[in-house]
Amino acid sequence: MQDSWTETEKLTAIGTMAAGIAHELLNPLMGILNFTQYCLEKTAADDPRFSVLQDIERETKRCAGIVQNLTTFSRIEKRSEEEYHKQSLPEIIERLVQLLSYRIEKEGVRFTWHVAEDIPEVWIRVDGIHQVLLNLVTNALDAVAVSAKKEISIEGYRRGNFIEVTITDSGKGISPANLSRIFDPFFTTKPVGQGTGMGLTVSRNIILEHGGDITCRSEPGGGTVFEIRLPLAAKGGPG
Repeated sequence: MQDSWTETEKLTAIGTMAAGIAHELLNPLMGILNFTQYCLEKTAADDPRFSVLQDIERETKRCAGIVQNLTTFSRIEKRSEEEYHKQSLPEIIERLVQLLSYRIEKEGVRFTWHVAEDIPEVWIRVDGIHQVLLNLVTNALDAVAVSAKKEISIEGYRRGNFIEVTITDSGKGISPANLSRIFDPFFTTKPVGQGTGMGLTVSRNIILEHGGDITCRSEPGGGTVFEIRLPLAAKGGPG
């Protein structure tokens, strides 16, 4: 791309490319989903494999949602109210911990989380918020992988009409130059093949779509803190 291109022109071009990639990926994902659902129909509920198939079905649907987000990462699309549901933050975090428990244990990470009791259920796109937290915690796991101190924490509090969620890690931190670019499309500090540079861009758009905000503070050697603010009366629900 030429340097003379405007930011809007760049995002439009990237969005067009992302839409094509999403289309190609959705087809095999739908095939996996269909095969999984067929196996579910042929498997008894008390069969040990039944819950595994349910996990595959759920995660395949989540992957499909992530792929669909590729087409919207460069703009905020209005979502229908039917896509929002009332959900508690602890339930989302518990599901997240379950998915990442093997890696957390294998890599010897001290993972803690706490949600204040006065936080009510909130109207959100559940898969979207799950995707954001999963991306941030996965990034945190990558950050602490080479640290002597491997600690990650999630905390949730109510601040007036907002919920504040912080994800803190004891990793290597982010340089000031990179910190100003972390939400840019396709920007990544990970080695080639280990990061697309899309995760934080998509995560920010999901939070903005909810009428919230996401910020980051970090310094080299001092770890990283991501802070998410979500309104209790989210755009997708009656509040």
